[in-house]
Amino acid sequence: MCGSEIRLKDRFCSSCGAQLTQPLQPATRSLLVRPETFSAAGIFMLVLGVLVGVFGYFIGIIPILALGLGSLLLGVIILTLPEPTTSKTDRLIILSSLPSLLDIDALLEDLDIESRGIYIPVSGFGAVPKVLLPIKESTPPLLPRVGLTRSRRVFLTLGRNQNERGILLNPPGGEIVRALENFLQTDLSTMKLDEFATRIGFGFETLNISTRTVEVQVDGTSVTVSVQSISTANLEERLRSEAPRLVAQIGSPITSAIAAAISKVTGKHVRINESNFDGSRLTVALEVLEGVSG
Repeated sequence: MCGSEIRLKDRFCSSCGAQLTQPLQPATRSLLVRPETFSAAGIFMLVLGVLVGVFGYFIGIIPILALGLGSLLLGVIILTLPEPTTSKTDRLIILSSLPSLLDIDALLEDLDIESRGIYIPVSGFGAVPKVLLPIKESTPPLLPRVGLTRSRRVFLTLGRNQNERGILLNPPGGEIVRALENFLQTDLSTMKLDEFATRIGFGFETLNISTRTVEVQVDGTSVTVSVQSISTANLEERLRSEAPRLVAQIGSPITSAIAAAISKVTGKHVRINESNFDGSRLTVALEVLEGVSG
């Protein structure tokens, strides 16, 4: 930043005092075969088997015919194999995170909270927005002050009226936002929305969250994010059936990460209006809120 020399073990610059972070090691490619590679190999072996088998049959050479039938059988086997990497990763995520997410859903039900969570913007590398759910929803929404992201409390009073209360939670996708910043080596709050839209797909793919197909559309205060082939597909489906309040009011881990990231990029409060998942594509509709700050 200031041109001073630093040592590898330094954590702060001796001249300007800026905090230093170690650069990430170059991303390594996974040694495991991707699902789409399995499909391509299966189709190739299937087509090759048919061509070689037909050729061997017409020229009457049994070894070539056998080779074609073997390739055909191998192609069928490859295409019917399960996707090993995705299923193992998804199962581990379900086992480790589902109980706590179900607890949050039960908390919302016990407190009879029907309001949608408001993501509070925050700045700083590694800082993650928090989400606040008002006990009673108001119009226009009473936006929680930005400083609440540093609070360790759960139950808070938002305004002068004692009835204006809410619960403050760490979002389910908070660590995904932190991992995304670590990979990009960028504080999301310093990004413009159009730059974020071009880089989130590459970040999600490298973190094995989804394929690179991520679309971001902005229309005034509305932001729609579409993600193709998320790695937590099974968890997403289970949450929608077993924790519907969590999904609708706070968001699943991926949905929550998107809302938190948009809040940090725009520097404004964000609320999830709707999220849909059809088994292969997750679509999240967000609203950038303009209201009275509490």
